[in-house]
Amino acid sequence: MKNNLTINDIAEMANVSKTTVSFILNGKEGISEKTRKKVLDVIEQTNYKPTLNSKRLYFQKSFTVAVVFDKSVPVFDNLFYFAVMNALLKRCMHYNYSLIYSEFSLVGDELTLPDNILDKDVDGLIFLKDIPLVLISKLHTLNIPFVIADDHSEHTSLYTVKADYQLAAYTAVHYLIQQGHRHIGFIGNMNLPAFYTQVFSGYQKALKESDLPLDLSWFFDKIQDRDTTETYIGQMLSQKELPTAIFCMEDFLAIELIRYLQKQGVRVPQDISVIAIDDIIISSQIYPSLTTVAINNEELGTYSIDILMDLINKKETHSITISSNNIVVRESVRSLI
Repeated sequence: MKNNLTINDIAEMANVSKTTVSFILNGKEGISEKTRKKVLDVIEQTNYKPTLNSKRLYFQKSFTVAVVFDKSVPVFDNLFYFAVMNALLKRCMHYNYSLIYSEFSLVGDELTLPDNILDKDVDGLIFLKDIPLVLISKLHTLNIPFVIADDHSEHTSLYTVKADYQLAAYTAVHYLIQQGHRHIGFIGNMNLPAFYTQVFSGYQKALKESDLPLDLSWFFDKIQDRDTTETYIGQMLSQKELPTAIFCMEDFLAIELIRYLQKQGVRVPQDISVIAIDDIIISSQIYPSLTTVAINNEELGTYSIDILMDLINKKETHSITISSNNIVVRESVRSLI
């Protein structure tokens, strides 16, 4: 038996057409179980494995997915999205697809896309977080399937995998209230307006349900790094009355907050409790470990690839919102009851 078998050889040995073999290799429907078994038996007996180049030529696909980042945003520094990318890679391997990283840039109204996208050298695209309207419009003209993982927008015509951040924030603040906290601060930023709006809405909803006020002296929506944490929280610590708990819209901000409070001699959770959203890996490793609402980054990545594969194979599919109320109780919240 020759070493370099082709689809033609498999079709001849199974006494079926090349199209039938390709349908079976590509997981398409419309083939009887009897025929499918006969072809699969031949494939198993011959240990046939189509080369990547032959698959590309025959199926007219690259068997490659690109994760496309905004060039101005350092995604690889973000532990949450790093975990999402690991899930994307694992799921691509499940489908025998390669995963590559690429970038786009938007300066003013000038959009720049890499050649592998413009030349359609990839079968589909994954984006992380919201993408600009001008990019969406360009992708539609290129007719390349794409999915947005962790989308925060209100677009209903796009294929997305979302978390319900309003519910996540509500869950976190409601947990604080259940633990007896009535003076609850807020830390966040408006870098992603849609994300911020959802999180703030959940925070506000939980307060309103329990008839608790939103105290602006404990409300900070411009904190995004170590310097701004020290500036604004330093101002808060100079006040006579402090919150008993602070809700942070991301684990990273909560970790910076805990670090600064400890530096100032404020004990967490004895003096101020801290809670957040994300559950990045480091949140369980700091001291005190962070109580947070877990967003399942593996599901964000896995479902995004599943939807994209449906689009590539022209199957019906739909957007998904993942569970967003899974609170992980650790050490950073003190019960006042």
